[in-house]
Amino acid sequence: MNLSGFFKAEKKKITEIKGLNNKIQYIWDYYKLWVIGIVAFIVVLIYFLTQLNARNRDYWFYLVLANTMEDVGTGSELYKGYTEYAGFDLSEKDVVFNNQIYFDYLMNVTGNTYFDTFIVYAEAGTLDAVTMETDSLAALGQTGRLMNLDDEAASSLKEKYKDRLIYFETTDEEGNDIEYPVGIDISDSILMERYSIYAGSCGIGLGYKSENIEAVEKFLEYIYAEDDVF
Repeated sequence: MNLSGFFKAEKKKITEIKGLNNKIQYIWDYYKLWVIGIVAFIVVLIYFLTQLNARNRDYWFYLVLANTMEDVGTGSELYKGYTEYAGFDLSEKDVVFNNQIYFDYLMNVTGNTYFDTFIVYAEAGTLDAVTMETDSLAALGQTGRLMNLDDEAASSLKEKYKDRLIYFETTDEEGNDIEYPVGIDISDSILMERYSIYAGSCGIGLGYKSENIEAVEKFLEYIYAEDDVF
C-alpha cells in the first residue's frame, strides 16, 4: 500500500469509529509519537525564529555565501575588506559572512538541514543576501524567500544593476508566462576573479524580509570597487 492509500484507509477507519472520545483515543494510541514529534518541532521552530528575530537588530549585514569551500566567511580577508570599506562599528552591531550553508534548489532539498536553516534565516528576517551560482539562484526564487527586485525597496538596486538582473520564470494561474528579477549577476566581481568562490557563474539575491538593503548596496560597491581599494 502506498502512502496515499494508507492515509485513505486510516481516514475511513477513524470515520467509522463511533464517538469523538473514541476517535481521539485511537489517534493518540496509534499516532502519539508522531503528535509529540510534530508539537516538539513546532515549539523548537517558534523558539528559533523568535531568537533570530530578536537578534536581527544586532546585524549590520548578514550574508550567506552558499555552496563554497573557499575561505570567505566571517573574519576572512573578504570580510575584513568589506567591513572596513563600509565603515561599520562592529562594537555596535555584527556583520556575518556565513559560508557554511550547502544546498542547490535545482536538486532535491528535502531533508537538507542546510536548506532548512537557510529558510529559518530568511523567515526571521535575519538574511540580507545570499550568493550562489546564477542558475541555482534563479531556481531558489520559486521559494519566495528572495526579494522581488521590482519592489520599491529595491528600486535603486534594480536601476543600478538593470543589465545584470537574474530572473525567475514561472506561469500565473491562467497559464501565462511571467518572470520577475530575484538576483544580480556578479560573475565578474572579485568574488569570482579574486576569490574564485564558485566554479561557474555567480549571483546575489536579497532576503525577502531584509531591512538592510543599504548594506547590500555597499557590498556590491565593494566587490566592484577600484583595485586601489584592495
